[in-house]
Amino acid sequence: MDNPYVQYMYSYPHKTAYGPLSEICLEDYIQRLAGGENSLYFHIPFCQSKCGYCNLFSVTGQSDEFMSAYVDAMERQAEQMRVILPERADFSDLTLGGGTPLLLSEKQLQRVFSIARDRMGFEGETIIVETSPAQTTEEKVALLKENGVTRVSMGVQSFHDEELRSLNRRHRVEQVHRAARILKKNKFPCINLDLIYGIPGQTVESLLDSAGQAAAYEPEEMFVYPLYIKNGTFLAGRVTLDPEIVYEMYQELRDFLKERGYKQLSMRRFVKNSDPLNQRSCGFGNTISIGCGGRSYIEDLHFSTPFAVGQRRCVDILQHYMEKKDFLEVTHGYILSEEEMRRRYVIKNILFCCGIDKEEYRSRFGSELEGDYPLMTEWIRSGMAVADSEKICLTEIGISLSDFLGPALMSEEVRGKMENSARTKEWGRA
Repeated sequence: MDNPYVQYMYSYPHKTAYGPLSEICLEDYIQRLAGGENSLYFHIPFCQSKCGYCNLFSVTGQSDEFMSAYVDAMERQAEQMRVILPERADFSDLTLGGGTPLLLSEKQLQRVFSIARDRMGFEGETIIVETSPAQTTEEKVALLKENGVTRVSMGVQSFHDEELRSLNRRHRVEQVHRAARILKKNKFPCINLDLIYGIPGQTVESLLDSAGQAAAYEPEEMFVYPLYIKNGTFLAGRVTLDPEIVYEMYQELRDFLKERGYKQLSMRRFVKNSDPLNQRSCGFGNTISIGCGGRSYIEDLHFSTPFAVGQRRCVDILQHYMEKKDFLEVTHGYILSEEEMRRRYVIKNILFCCGIDKEEYRSRFGSELEGDYPLMTEWIRSGMAVADSEKICLTEIGISLSDFLGPALMSEEVRGKMENSARTKEWGRA
């Protein structure tokens, strides 16, 4: 295996496989939310600066007035959405993602929480917010606490300033410690800290030092990510990674966290005191996204605004969203076939949950898992997976190779659309 880092598959199909859709109105799909497992997502696409590895939809340098106008647009979208939501469309959880949600002012941030509750009817108990060290202030964290936030995820990436500079991150280690102390003091039910391995100039020793400093704050979760160099990012063309060294770093970091009481739930996720929710199957929940850049899923309909990385194109898409009158018209996305729904279920469960339940697969799809995916048998034979009468799960080595195994489950159609998108859209200049 030349490179175990083919692609991070946090969802399927990837957003770059999406394309134009026509004659689709949200009202025709929204009733499917009734009685289902539904999530609510608010996308805040603003950042102080663009990280060197970031290929997400985000913009920098926007004024307070611009961000307020964006929140106005989110409220208009939520108002239109609320009119068509069925009575039994309850949302179990709310996520504020980005971008950097805490870049909003306290007033703007409070408006977002109010829109979720007053316009979208959110009454759930699980509220997740992403943040960055420089934006994690006493005042804004207090506002999160007042609004019942249950999980705060902070992108630390490293506890070494020279490594942060290599990533083109603007915060410094002193700010990380200050922010971590603020979060710890406010006693959120769950604090997550993100780290990156494979950073230019990073060593196993400096990586484990960062992990030790993070673990000293006793976060309930830690996510660890290999560095990917994507087209259109600051690091593209400037950095070449050695996958063998990156893989060694992963192994050392994994063992380090396990020795300190963290249970590994995926290649990236390590938790303490995991609860039964982590045992659920996944891949069929619905998500309604409010804002520009987030993705919505309603069964086989996946949709979003168009994808871009370059600042100019992102601003154009954002401006179009803010001027939009009809938020119920779906024009960009992907309608999944039965085969793609099956692949989504398999990918989400084999990589992110506790394996694939054979009986659940049989009852959902009317066929046998091993028959549909002979790859599973190959993985079991090679030690990448293990099976019993009930489940198929990845082994420890299989989990470590998730970014190699996962892409092998993609359909040729999705793979082709992604490759064509990369060729024609030129994300770096889009």
